Amino acid sequence: MKIKFSKQYNKLWNQSEAELLAVKDIKINKQTPKELIEYDTKAVDGSYFPLKSGTYIQLVFLGDKGIPFCTIRAAYPQHKVDYYRNNIGNMFKIEMIKGDNNAG
Repeated sequence: MKIKFSKQYNKLWNQSEAELLAVKDIKINKQTPKELIEYDTKAVDGSYFPLKSGTYIQLVFLGDKGIPFCTIRAAYPQHKVDYYRNNIGNMFKIEMIKGDNNAG
């Protein structure tokens, strides 16, 4: 299994694989803490992945260096949400997809 990212993010700490620990429903809106958005979207090159307001899932992982991280992904299509929920406890290879804004 793979989890794809559009670029290297600070939160990943150059880990190459991770165990999916949890899948949580989350809404992104004006009340979402700025710290969470900063954490989740800041890449090592200083750029940010744009997160629009809406309904998402938050995937919580434990990486191969023992460093936990999370990533916020769209809560659609439903089969994608079901896929992650059905794979809690499994290992995912962390893959960088250059130029892909729909990683996931």
